[in-house]
Amino acid sequence: MPTRALRHVVLFGFKPGTTQPELDEIVTRFLALKTVVPGIEAIEWGVNNSPEGLDQGHSHCFTLTFLSDAARDAYLPHPDHKAFADWAGRWIARVTVVDYWAAS
Repeated sequence: MPTRALRHVVLFGFKPGTTQPELDEIVTRFLALKTVVPGIEAIEWGVNNSPEGLDQGHSHCFTLTFLSDAARDAYLPHPDHKAFADWAGRWIARVTVVDYWAAS
């Protein structure tokens, strides 16, 4: 039987004037959460390249994988996650988050 996976999808849209080095540092720090927050099984990310024009101002997508609601729920208030959000907030104009249990 396959392992169930809880996906936590985070979409960021950035404020005008955010530089490429700032974006690179945001990505680096977000990905580093996997090394300090227990329960994150995987993180993948990418920059929007859809030709549909429906991104609503979001440019970067991060997908975190958890194996339980409890692991995700522990991540949300984790001090390192909170510190990242506080630090990155100066560049982020919009955030959308969607969680779902992956079905195959």
